[in-house]
Amino acid sequence: MQQIPKKLEETKKFDDLKPRISIVPQLALMEVIKGFEYGAKKYGEFNYSNGLQIRRYIDASWRHTNQFLMGEDVDKEAQVHHLALVACNALMALENLMSSDKDRLDYIDNRNELYKIINKTNPKKIWLF
Repeated sequence: MQQIPKKLEETKKFDDLKPRISIVPQLALMEVIKGFEYGAKKYGEFNYSNGLQIRRYIDASWRHTNQFLMGEDVDKEAQVHHLALVACNALMALENLMSSDKDRLDYIDNRNELYKIINKTNPKKIWLF
């Protein structure tokens, strides 16, 4: 029979190189999970893994950021905090980038059109972000 150590500091656990989920803000993480649950019901589980242009996730993130900045905390349709939905979109974009062998620019379609729009709407080349 194995003896139980008398002091906690005698206990060994070799997990130094493993991810520490405990340092992630748990309340925020639970709200992000609500966002993924909503998305799973609306679009299907893991729908984001089918691939999508990264700009679509970025656009959605900006829309949720804008709603939050305009004073709306909770998305009316999803009933999830807008900032949690920003995180959901960022995570889906990152997941697609990290799990693919494609170059990041392959996910951004119509780059030339985007540059034309930026140059037309921002002729002085003042970058806002």
